[in-house]
Amino acid sequence: MKKNLIKGFVGIMSVAILAACGADTAETSESSQASSATGDKIAQIQEAGVLHMVTSADWPPYEWHLIEGGTDTIVGFDVDIAEYIADELGVELKITDMDFDGLIPAVSTGKADIIMAGMNPTPERSESVDFSDIYIEETDVVLIKAEDAEKYSTLEGIEDMKWATQKATVQEDFIKETYPDNYLQSVGQWGTAILSLKTGKVDGILMVDAVAEQYVKQNPDLAIATAPIESTPNASAIAVQKGNEELVEKINEILTELEESGKKEEFYNKNTKLMEEKVSAE
Repeated sequence: MKKNLIKGFVGIMSVAILAACGADTAETSESSQASSATGDKIAQIQEAGVLHMVTSADWPPYEWHLIEGGTDTIVGFDVDIAEYIADELGVELKITDMDFDGLIPAVSTGKADIIMAGMNPTPERSESVDFSDIYIEETDVVLIKAEDAEKYSTLEGIEDMKWATQKATVQEDFIKETYPDNYLQSVGQWGTAILSLKTGKVDGILMVDAVAEQYVKQNPDLAIATAPIESTPNASAIAVQKGNEELVEKINEILTELEESGKKEEFYNKNTKLMEEKVSAE
């Protein structure tokens, strides 16, 4: 961070001396930050006693807010995996909910340790963060109003669709590339898109199938279009600050363990059931 070391009028010599000191301080700070970024991240996490995960908690059953007894808790498939990773590292899990487009800046600047939010490890994102192995793949669908099901049953039917999707996602890229002339509302949280769909501001929302299915269960007036959207499958991976190969290797070991032990499937089924029970209760 650059600091304003000089305020007001001072002598030329003092300015030169202070400027030189400022340059040395900046170089030391940058060197320290670079060392921190490529140092033993696992040891840093264990010393802090906390694994800080950032997410966009509006993707049930992956991450969502469960409110019971006046208590708001972020739960989900990704949360269970993150808690397992934290346990393996011997630390507590801390979760911060934010808009999707703020996740990479939070981790790339060291303000958080990992991203788990259904994030696709694209080449562009890999310039800012490092990714684990892919731990789940999903297919995109179009969420529409149930009354429009016949209208949007074919690809031809959605050619003039007014779209909504989450900002800074592969879904947003797909819409911009495939339907460049169509209206597109890019949102930070899915709640905004759902409201826009229900009020007729947009005709459809592009999102992954498992998440769309949960929103349909919560909203009987919504449906999934039968039009076979041909976007690239969404492959989710865990993102960390660049230069932390040991942390990535450790996460990959844990993901493999979860897969081979059957715990990953157990976590997914548990959270799908929890989401369905919650919807039924409402």
